[in-house]
Amino acid sequence: MEMERGLIDQLADSETALACNALSALGLSEPHTYAMDGTIACLTPDLPPMVGQAITIEIDSCTPGGESEMGPYHEMLDRMEESDLPQVVVVQTTSGTPMRECVVGDGMAKNFVAVGGVGFVTDGGVRDLPGIIDQGFNIFASGKVVQHGQLRWSDLGEPVEVGGVTVRTGDLIHGDEGGCIVIPEENHPYIVEASTLVAHFEKQAHTVLRRTDISNREKRSLMEEINSAHMERIKALM
Repeated sequence: MEMERGLIDQLADSETALACNALSALGLSEPHTYAMDGTIACLTPDLPPMVGQAITIEIDSCTPGGESEMGPYHEMLDRMEESDLPQVVVVQTTSGTPMRECVVGDGMAKNFVAVGGVGFVTDGGVRDLPGIIDQGFNIFASGKVVQHGQLRWSDLGEPVEVGGVTVRTGDLIHGDEGGCIVIPEENHPYIVEASTLVAHFEKQAHTVLRRTDISNREKRSLMEEINSAHMERIKALM
């Protein structure tokens, strides 16, 4: 199924945690298959949610010696420029020491933004964060690393493993200050409306849970009613 720009635009107004709850409501009960683990942190938490199509690549930026390999990097930029969808660069490091891998800085971020990039996800590190944030470019990484060696880019378009999740070129990526996920393709037709239904359910539930004029037993009864009606709406959606 070809990804649509409208899907990305609509999801850009949702928190990543809400999208996760929507996936759970749709029956996706194994978050480790789509939600990256805590080694991948949002380093640009004040920016709006990042939503886009993944383009995957690998890099070794810290093994001593050798020469740089920039061919795959330039080909990646060409592919990004040709796409009419917002692009998220997803990078797996290959040196075996990801916390020493400085994978992106502000100059590279400007290059990505110029060809349609909206964010960058890597198990390596990043530098020049203030300059990156000025570009409105989202960063999800293992932390800050101040310097790199030769940049050896490879395996453009091949699946990568980042944060315990397999990411493939073309996947739908969603991320904000709460974390980063891959939204499975089979859920694309339902995820926007499911997110709307979950947001409605959560508003109702939170209103009940904060009440002080009724007992916990009464709250449980109301929550059962609210949850039952919510699941019926989800079932009708699917």
